[in-house]
This record gives sequence, structure tokens and C-alpha cells, in this order.
Amino acid sequence: MSKIYISLFLITSLLFSVELVVEPYLQNATPNSMHVLWETDSNSQSVVEWGLYVFLSESTTGSSFSNYGSSRIHTVELTDLEPNTQYYYRVVVGNYESYSDLYSFITPPDPSSEADFRIVAMSDMQRDSSNPNKFNEVIHDGVIDYISEEYSDNLEAELAMVLVTGDLVVTGTSYYQWQDHFFGPSEDLFSHVPLYPVFGNHEQNTDYFTNYFHLPDNGTPGYEEHWYYTDYSNLRVIGLDSNGGYQVQVQLDWLEEVLSDACSNDYIDFVFAHLHHPYKSELWTPGESNYTGDVIERMENFTDQCGKPSIHFFGHTHGYSRGQSKDHDHLWVNVATAGGAIDYWGEWPQVDYDEFTVTQDEWGFVLVDVQAGDNPKFTLQRISRGNEYQFRDNELRDEVIIRLNNSIPDQPTGLFPEGQEDPDFLILSASDFSDEDGDQPMAAEWSIYDEDCNLFSEPVINEFINMNNWYYYENTQESMELTELSITAGLSANSSYCWAVRYRDTSLGWSEWSDPLSFTTGESQYSENLLFNPGAESGVEDWITTEGYMESLGEYVCDGIQPHSGDYYFIVGALCNTATYAEAYQEINISEYEDCINDELAYVNYGGYLSDWGGSDHPELTVAFIDENGDEIDRPETMGTYNSFWTLFSNDYLIPVGTHSVQMILMGTRYAGDDNDSYFDDLFLRIFQDQDCLGTLGDLNQDDTINVLDVILLANLILDGVNNSNLGDMNNDNQINILDVIILVNIILNP
Repeated sequence: MSKIYISLFLITSLLFSVELVVEPYLQNATPNSMHVLWETDSNSQSVVEWGLYVFLSESTTGSSFSNYGSSRIHTVELTDLEPNTQYYYRVVVGNYESYSDLYSFITPPDPSSEADFRIVAMSDMQRDSSNPNKFNEVIHDGVIDYISEEYSDNLEAELAMVLVTGDLVVTGTSYYQWQDHFFGPSEDLFSHVPLYPVFGNHEQNTDYFTNYFHLPDNGTPGYEEHWYYTDYSNLRVIGLDSNGGYQVQVQLDWLEEVLSDACSNDYIDFVFAHLHHPYKSELWTPGESNYTGDVIERMENFTDQCGKPSIHFFGHTHGYSRGQSKDHDHLWVNVATAGGAIDYWGEWPQVDYDEFTVTQDEWGFVLVDVQAGDNPKFTLQRISRGNEYQFRDNELRDEVIIRLNNSIPDQPTGLFPEGQEDPDFLILSASDFSDEDGDQPMAAEWSIYDEDCNLFSEPVINEFINMNNWYYYENTQESMELTELSITAGLSANSSYCWAVRYRDTSLGWSEWSDPLSFTTGESQYSENLLFNPGAESGVEDWITTEGYMESLGEYVCDGIQPHSGDYYFIVGALCNTATYAEAYQEINISEYEDCINDELAYVNYGGYLSDWGGSDHPELTVAFIDENGDEIDRPETMGTYNSFWTLFSNDYLIPVGTHSVQMILMGTRYAGDDNDSYFDDLFLRIFQDQDCLGTLGDLNQDDTINVLDVILLANLILDGVNNSNLGDMNNDNQINILDVIILVNIILNP
């Protein structure tokens, strides 16, 4: 029977030659093993011939299984290899009637070797019909040419691995896209360098992904290929699945175990995770996923507990971004796009997040040089291929160096203020940035506390400032001073405060906080908040709904969100009810400021915190100026957002002559879903009066009193250096009538 089968196989092979559908590619490398995979269009031997030299001396047989129709995917594991050693190989096609080309690879080093190495990370190479050859360009003109020109032609010696963070094809269930869109363009790279992909949403959880890839089998049983890890020298790489069906606690529990093991592993200095979805995305907020936030939280805890820096790579949004956790040695890096249509600035709902330093709407890839030894560090670089409007030929567009043993910046010294300050405009100033190992300044954080100066309490004002913030083609922080901060709102008049500052270097190290300095504030030119019920704590009292619905809801009621502060927030739309468009307002009488208004010396300062849920609906606010007859005089442009997090909006506007009252108007528009998710909280409306119309003597009467020290200040100004020592004999507890002040002024001016 076996002889008949062999004869039939030989006859079939002669009549129908076997073809390679997918050229050999490498997976799951260890210091002593390598997996070689390939695909043929029909049944074939599963044999790899290999050896230390081009004259191959070894042969290893593996297995195959059916993939699509008559096609077969073959897997051969080469074992008993030596670490950090170059091997040559080729695969047998058919019944030894043909072979693949001759390829080579280098095994990973032994962990104890402290070897340096380099990796590439990329994402979202799914084919864009307008630029169908872009992934091929990124692989050949990008990665391969860049490595050859900057280092050498020996790809396997220069690259340890390639991380692919999802969306390898447009439609994961389309068999031919895997051949034509992914493996075809990349075969010259992945035949020499192992690749480690994770699921993206475009894979659609297809069996083709699990068929084509043989990833480390160390994830949770039953979730093979969905999460895993591999070690290389002093680095642990973790692959995760952020897609909806796999946003489960069991994956997070497994991640914590793997991180705990990396923490206690003396060979591991850094941990890089990669998954598809962003937690925050500047170019495309609708693509965000809270589950990735759960992953980030665990990686931040790891860096804090173990002192080992980490990265999470992601994609999904088609553009590059590099940011960092505020208080942890953890980088956030979007490594897209390697072929997918770019998410250009101005094209989608977008946000300028504090965490991100740079965002670019370009094709490209990320290169990371990892150094082991006594002073471990890694250097991350973004290599750009430009976009449809500006071509870039492997241009270095971003770079950051992260050290394991980073020297934190020197503790800054607060310079001023100390004493009494204007609550409406205050400048904090501190000493220059200084760093022992020569890192550049990255950020500063300033905090102002109330009079008890409890630095462990919630600050009254907290400002986090990046030195660089590339957003929408410009550096919005270009003129920002690290050592100074202007405060124009948030402080109360006649109050006591203290403040402190700390600096951060580009290796993510924070200095110690400066020793706190205290100061007090004088009188303010702003009124108190004139709005009643500005934060929904009294329901919708004092607000008038003119269209749709307005609601005051507690956290998560009707699938809402948490308030910005307090227990409630406004929804103008709404959630428990819904309307495509809704509008509400509150009207404030400001006739008491009539004199300043008519002299064009009064402004309204208004705003609040706005948010939506998923980046689709649109909360907006503005004010309208109303005359004594109830007619509208003027209305500024609206302020609104698509941000799915609480965002502060504020504006100052000259109050038109003839204004009797001001309406604050809230608007919510639904663009997607069933709910109108237009949220508002902590609204404010204050009147600012120019100094020229404050405190004039003509507004006072004889019964008013004033402190003598104020008189002394006034007299000093008038006398301009004339001796007035007699005034100095009085103290601040004395009170005199305003008419006495007028007489004094007249005597001084007309001696």
C-alpha cells in the first residue's frame, strides 16, 4: 500500500509541480532554536536544510497543515543551535524537485552575554488603495536600505527582531491578502529577521493569523497566539491582544505575572510591550481604548517597583506619536503607519494630550538600539518616509535616549514670588535646569497649595509643561520657559499660598521638588463667579432649557461618565433622555458694572470643563450680551470639543457698551450613537474691571474709611520722593475718612 502511495505521489509531482506561495520566514527565536515557516500551494515535504556554512550539512523535518484549499503551511523547528551564531538555510519544495533561495539568520545571544542589539517596530501596513505599494517601499527603501546605509548589508547581524503591532492586512479573512499584501512585500526582511506580530482589528480574529504565525507558547492556555513574551539579551518583549473579545481580566493577570518575573530577573533591564489600540491618540480620538489604559497602569507599576524603564508600542491610529507617563519611566509610542492611509491633521477628532511630546502624520518605522552591560540604555528613533504632501527619504524625525541608571536632575530652587502678589497675574520663577549626565530638560511641574502648605494634598493649581509639544505641524511650546510660569486665574484675593516646582530630563527622571516658598495675594480685579449652580450640584436649577433636554447626573448614571468635580455634571442632550440637538442658558444681570461697561473697561471671563464620550458628539458654549430691552447686542464664537475627557475652556471678551445682562449658553449636538453625549461641569462667568475704573474717589462717600497704610502708599506716589515721615508714625489699625484723604491729596498737590 505504501509503495502505491509513493508512486502516486511521484506521478502527481511530475504532473503538477509544487509552488511556494509564501517564502520562508522566521519565528519564535531562542538562543538554541529557530522556527522556519513557509506555505506551498499543495502538499509538499516539510524539510529545512541548514548548516553553519553555505554548504548545508543538516536536514530537519517538521509538519504541515491545510490552510486554504490545497495550500499547506509548513513549520520546522531547528534545535540544538548555538547562541549568537549565523546559520544558513533553505526549504525543500515538493519532493526535492526544487528549493527556496538560500537564506541566513543569527540566533539570539545567551542572556548572560550582555549583548547589544537593535529592533524595528512598525504597524498598520494594511494596503491603502491610493498608495498600494507603500508597505513594499517601507520595507525595501525604508528598513532594508536604512540598515544597509547606516550599519551594514548583513540584515540578520544588524536586526534582532521586528515587532508588528497589528493590522497586517485590510481584511483578515481574505486569504490572498496575506500573500499579496503582507508576506510578498516583506519576504526579503522576514526570511532573515524573526517577526513578532499581534492581532489588530483588521485581522478580525481570523484563523489565518494563528495559522501563519508560530509565536512563543507561554501565554494563558486557551489563548495561544493572543499574548506571549520573548526575551532577547536584556530585553523582555510582551505581545498583547487589545481587541474587544480579548479585553479580559485573565490577560491582565497574566501580564502582571510576566512583569513580576521580569522584575526579579537580573538579566532583564527593560520591558517593551506591543498591542494594537491606543489609550490616547492625538490624531484620531475615536480609536482610543480604555483597556490599553489598564495595561499602561500595570506597566507603570512595574517601572515604579522595579526601577526598569518600559515602553508600550501601539498602532491603530495611522501616524507616529511619542509620549510618556507623567510620573513613571514609561514611554508611549505609536509606531504606525507602514502602509495604511495616513490620519492627517484636521481630518478627524483630535486632541493635544499632555502625555505626548511629538505627533506626525507620516509613514515610517521605529528603530530601537538597546545597549546592555554596566550602563544599560536604549535609543529610540523615528525614521520617516514622509506623507503624500512631503516626501522624506528615511529622515530621522524624533529621538530619545532612556537610561536604566539615570541621574535625576538637580533639585531646583524657587526664586520668587515671596511676599504679596497680584492674584490676577502672577509669575513663578525658579533656578536653571542642571543634570549630571548631560540630559536635556523635558518638562516641569509647578504646584500651588493653600496656606497650610501640605505638599501631599491636592494642589490649588497644578501645571505640567512639556518643553516640546509638536502638534499640528508646530511646536506649541517653542517660546515656553522651563524656569518660569505665568498664573492668570485660579487664585483668590487676600489669601495665603505656597508653591514648589520640579524638573524632568529627557531620560524621564524627575528632580526632587524645590523647597516651598510662601506668598500672599492682594485685591483682585475679577468678580466672584456670578453663575448660580455652575456645577450641577443643585440639579438644573437656575438654568433654562430652550431646546431638547438638560440633565444633572451623578457618575455613570445612564451610562455616563464621572463628573469633573463634585457629585454631578450637566448633560445637554442628554443620556436618560436624548435629542439630536439641545440648548440651555442662564442669564446674569450685570447692570452694577454699567459705568465700567460704558467706558469700555469691563470684560467677561467665562468658560468651564467640557467633554463627550467617544469623540463624536459636540458640546459647545458661548455667551450673549443683552441690552435693557432684552435684545442681543453681540455673541462671541462658540468654544467646543470632541475630546472624550474633561477639557478646560476659557475666554475673555470685551463687554459691549449698553450691555445689561449676559447669558451663558450651552449647546450639545449628537453626531453618532443613540445618546447626545455633551457634558459640562464647573462653569464660570466673572467680570473683570480695568484698574482705571476701580477705586476712584468720586465713587466714595464721607462715611467710607480707609487704612492709613493705604494713604501712605498714595502719598508716596504723589510726593515722589518728598519726605513724609510723619505719615510713617501711624499704623495700619488707624482708620480715617475718605474726605480727609481728599483734603490731604489737595494739600500735597496744591501746597
